[in-house]
Amino acid sequence: MRRSVASLPEYAQERQVTVQVGRLGGCDLRPSRLFFWLGRDRDRRQRIVSYGRPPKVLRKPRRRAYVHLGVIEISYLGNPVVTVPLSLSRGLRHLWQRRAVRRQRRAVRR
Repeated sequence: MRRSVASLPEYAQERQVTVQVGRLGGCDLRPSRLFFWLGRDRDRRQRIVSYGRPPKVLRKPRRRAYVHLGVIEISYLGNPVVTVPLSLSRGLRHLWQRRAVRRQRRAVRR
């Protein structure tokens, strides 16, 4: 396992955890949305799932940290112990709300 930290802090960024699995693809988990892509080329093959909330910017500038585990590269901005549960809970809440809206629409149609 190899760790490194970027030299300059990043400003006006939302907390995030990014995982790239070699040439297979990756995902970028944030509290307001999820990005995922296939292959190494993130810019052209990226898909975005929005949770319907505007991004919240970190109050203090943070340095992006990197962890390399073989072909897996993990980078994060902000504490991943906070970012991952926060992002997953907001994503699940968003899915649950969409499901409730679909049920209401079906009930109205009947």
